[in-house]
Amino acid sequence: MTDHRPRNEQGFVLVIVLAVLVVLALLAAATATSAERAIRAAQADADRFQSELAMAGTRETLLLMLATQRQTVAGLTVNESDAKANIAMDLDDPDGFTALPVGNEIRLDGTPYQGLEDMRFSLQDDRGLLSVNWAAPILRQSFYRSMGVPSDQWDGLEAKLLDYQDADELHRLNGAEKSEYDKLGLPPPTNRTLATPLELRRVLGWNEILAGMDDSQLLSMFTMTRGADLNINTAPPQVLGLLPGLTPENTARIVELRRTTPFLSTWQAQQNFGIGIAFEEGLALFAKPSGNLILWDHRSGARHLLHWTLTPFEVNGPPWRIDYEVILPRGNESDQAVVGSPSTPLFPSQDTPGKQQ
Repeated sequence: MTDHRPRNEQGFVLVIVLAVLVVLALLAAATATSAERAIRAAQADADRFQSELAMAGTRETLLLMLATQRQTVAGLTVNESDAKANIAMDLDDPDGFTALPVGNEIRLDGTPYQGLEDMRFSLQDDRGLLSVNWAAPILRQSFYRSMGVPSDQWDGLEAKLLDYQDADELHRLNGAEKSEYDKLGLPPPTNRTLATPLELRRVLGWNEILAGMDDSQLLSMFTMTRGADLNINTAPPQVLGLLPGLTPENTARIVELRRTTPFLSTWQAQQNFGIGIAFEEGLALFAKPSGNLILWDHRSGARHLLHWTLTPFEVNGPPWRIDYEVILPRGNESDQAVVGSPSTPLFPSQDTPGKQQ
């Protein structure tokens, strides 16, 4: 049968058909794009959930280990049966419980390790950090010097720190109380002991010298726990370098040496690396029952720092407490190659790209 419609009408129908096809194609493309975005969003949500699950598992596992596994001068042991097998039995120590290294420890000096799945972690002993309120004056003075603070301002920094924390309004010489803070439009002193190192930014004088130090650096250098001694087996380089008589070269040598051979005596460190004899009583070899745990996913996301304290004598309470938790921006240190996974079934060994032994 012959189509008698005019050609212009046929052309119009063809245009309409083509337009409809174009619209359908655009709708299909938009639907495909939306579906792809939805799939990506769902996958991102699943990855975040898996990361949070791995972080929680790594965190609780490490807290349990800190509360139940013993420590040596090298760090936290991870498998007691392996530890006993590596210990030479001694007549004075028939049970094999000794502070000597056994070879399977997690170091407590901020060394990065692999936790569950893509999670990374590091542990830092509080005794390896500078205790602002309790450290020997010579260490605080060494810190002021490293920050370029003139010596005639050191006493003022000490006085302002004490005035900020004491419960009265009496001024120390060169100190600062509420009236000085009010004049500058700053929050007044809390009149209580600092709870975290980050509070140092609120103390007059200290806020200026710490202005160039980010939160991560500040938390990796200071602690608020009580303790006048410094653990040479766990102190990070920036804190270790504050010891009197210790040169940058010897600081680097100590850090490298203790990775394989932790110090067994403070006398050894003083004799071989030039640490001032006058500071002998300020040196330590063992960790405190408190410190920082830092967790991060090596792929993305921020770092989580939590400060823990073991409480084995807490009546009807948990064997540890979390004092505070801080979210830190992701930095280059988050991409450090890990030493490996601890040799325990709690952290299954995994093939990790960039793992260094």
